[in-house]
Amino acid sequence: MRISGFTFIRNGILMGYPFRESIMSALPLVDEFVVVVCEGRDNTRLELKKLQEKNPKIKLIDSDWEVKKKSGSIMSEKTNIAVKNITGDYGLYVQCDEGIHEKDYAKIAKILEDNMGNKDVKGFVFDYIHFFGGYFSYAKKSERKFFYDKEVRIIRNDGTVYSWGDAMGFKDINGIKINIENKNALSIGADMYHYGRAKNPADMYKKDREMEKLYNLKIINKLKNWVSNYDPRVDKYIYSDFGWLERVDKNDLEFHPFSFRGLASKQDWDVDDFKTFMREKRGISQFFRMIIYRLVKDTINETSNAVKKIRVFLKLDKIKKTGD
Repeated sequence: MRISGFTFIRNGILMGYPFRESIMSALPLVDEFVVVVCEGRDNTRLELKKLQEKNPKIKLIDSDWEVKKKSGSIMSEKTNIAVKNITGDYGLYVQCDEGIHEKDYAKIAKILEDNMGNKDVKGFVFDYIHFFGGYFSYAKKSERKFFYDKEVRIIRNDGTVYSWGDAMGFKDINGIKINIENKNALSIGADMYHYGRAKNPADMYKKDREMEKLYNLKIINKLKNWVSNYDPRVDKYIYSDFGWLERVDKNDLEFHPFSFRGLASKQDWDVDDFKTFMREKRGISQFFRMIIYRLVKDTINETSNAVKKIRVFLKLDKIKKTGD
C-alpha cells in the first residue's frame, strides 16, 4: 500500500498558515507529499524548498493564481492539480492549517489497508477539532453553527475522485458527493486538527479580510464592512459568549500533534481577548443597512434569487394575487 499526501498553498507566511507544521504532521504516514505552490507575495516557496531539502518526500509544483470566479473555486482547481500528480493508492489531503496526531497513525494505516480491495469506498472521513482564538480552546462537538464536524480527507487515487467547490469536499466522476451518507466513504475514526482560527485577534482579522477577496466582489466587501459588527479600523473582533468552546489546559501540549506543540507553547494571548471591543450595532438604521447589503449581494451573486427577495419584501406577489 502506498499513500500520497497532497495540498496547495499561497501566501502561507503572509496569512499565518502553519504549513510547515501541517506537512510535517502527515509525513510519517505518506510515501510522498505533493505541494502545489501558487504564486504569491511572500517567501512561502523558499521556506518549502528548505523543508524539502530536509525531507525528500516533499514534491513542489509551481502554479499561477488567477481568480476567475468569486466563489472560492480556485481552491479546488489547485487541489485537483495536486490530485493529478500523486502516485499512491490513496491520497491524504491535509490543508495547510490542518494537522494529524501521531497517536492516530496506526489506526489510519490499518483501515486503509483493510479496504484496499473495497473499490466502492472512494473516501475516508475524519472528525474535526476546530481551534478558535488560540491553541487551547476549540468548538464543542455539539457546535454546528459555524463549524463543520466531518470531512473527507483521504481519497482512493483511482482517477475517479476530484475536489469541488472551495475544496472542502470531493465528488466522483458522476458528480456524486463522496460521503458516508452516499455509502461511498467510511469514517476513519480519527480527528483532523484544524488551526485556521487558532490566531490572535489581529491575525484573525487580517486572514478573514484576505479570504473575503476569494468569495466576494469588492463592492460586497465594502458593504459587508458597512453593516458588520466589528470595526474595520481596528484589528479586533466582536464576540461576547464563549460557552460553545471547550478549554484545554495550557500545560497539556501533548493534546496537539507533535509538530504543532512549538506553536502552541508560544501563545501569549487568551481567547477572551476576542470578546467585545465595541457595542453591538442594533436599531432601525442597522436593520436597513442589513437589508440593503443582502439585496445588493444577492443581486450580484444570484440575480433571480434577489428578484424573489425584493418582490417578497415589497409584497408585490401578494398584490398581484389580490388583483386577480
